[in-house]
Amino acid sequence: MMRATSLVGTLTCLLLVAACSSPAHQSGDAAPAGSPDPTTSAATTGTPTSSTPSASSTPSASSSPSARPSSKPATDSLVLGPNGIGSLKLGMTRQQATATGMLRPFDTTDRCGHSFLRAAPTEEGPVTLSPTLGIAAISAWSDIRTPEGLRIGMSSTEMLRIYPTWKAADGDATNGRGSAKTPGNDKAIYRIVARNGKVIALDLQFRNQDCYE
Repeated sequence: MMRATSLVGTLTCLLLVAACSSPAHQSGDAAPAGSPDPTTSAATTGTPTSSTPSASSTPSASSSPSARPSSKPATDSLVLGPNGIGSLKLGMTRQQATATGMLRPFDTTDRCGHSFLRAAPTEEGPVTLSPTLGIAAISAWSDIRTPEGLRIGMSSTEMLRIYPTWKAADGDATNGRGSAKTPGNDKAIYRIVARNGKVIALDLQFRNQDCYE
């Protein structure tokens, strides 16, 4: 009787121990330590593409627009004499002179025709056309010089130094009109006019031009 009672007590104690050691039941599954909270919404998958700023393109050196061909020859390339200026020469016919492209239209209402160089300022750089000699005279303007360096605006003293052969037709070197030999062309002369000690007119012309005095 005592053995049965002892066995019952032992079983009772074992059951109590087992009950105490069993973990208490929790509603829902407990998340393992360190795991994300299952109630938290999952992060959206896919890494946003970062916009990489495009490298600023280095502008290519823009080539300057080609200079348009001018109908006016550059004045720094023009020298008066001893045979003419640029492609325009003494003795050319009207057709030949026009073909150079250097002249404005001729006025032929008088016996001798007259034109102007396109490169010259308005009403400067007159050109005279003789009916017998062709282009008989070509006039300079302030930007034009002779091969020896004479130009309009120089002093009479400088003119005489450059052209010691200058000879007065009227007046003198300070106030007058005269001519000088043209180096390189014995058929032509430089007609030079001075006023108040300054050169005010310079022409290349045939010695025997027949359009004016």
